[in-house]
Amino acid sequence: MSEFYRPELVEALKLVAEASDAVAADGHQRPVLVGGAAVELATLGELISGDLDIVTPWQADFEAALEKAGFVRSVGPGSFSRGFQHPNLSVGVEVVGSTLMDGRGSYDRVFLLRLDNGRAVSVICIEDLIADRMAQYNCPPSYDLQALDQAEKLYQLAFELDKTYLDKRIVEETSGDFDLAFLEKKAYARDND
Repeated sequence: MSEFYRPELVEALKLVAEASDAVAADGHQRPVLVGGAAVELATLGELISGDLDIVTPWQADFEAALEKAGFVRSVGPGSFSRGFQHPNLSVGVEVVGSTLMDGRGSYDRVFLLRLDNGRAVSVICIEDLIADRMAQYNCPPSYDLQALDQAEKLYQLAFELDKTYLDKRIVEETSGDFDLAFLEKKAYARDND
């Protein structure tokens, strides 16, 4: 894993895995990595994120475990508005929600990413991640073209997709404004440019 990703990301993931293990040891479901860091993992580092967004209903337990792993609460100028930073890493961690995709994401599709140190991080599935990027794109009147670009790249790089599920999730996340056919058209147009 280390050869594909920034050293700071790999080290931060190891510490997040340690904190996740502590939450799981208390009998809770493992926290799930979502957002930009999940995009960075899925694109093998082509797209880079400055923080690790986490979803867990056990925020207090997870944050206490983060502190034991060496993270400190962000405060002051230049820090993350919420969340934690590590004194030796340029990557922050933030709990961004208590349920996956506000209850619409599938915990059954979350996968466990094994790290070099034997620990693991739970990561949102690619379909939910693409749908999340499409939701971020769907902000009229000025659409977020960076989010659409990320959705296209994720779609193009995916090895296997459940296209029925992906279509359903894009429609849900964009309130019916977009669907898989739209994303495929954009992704294939890029290939032909």
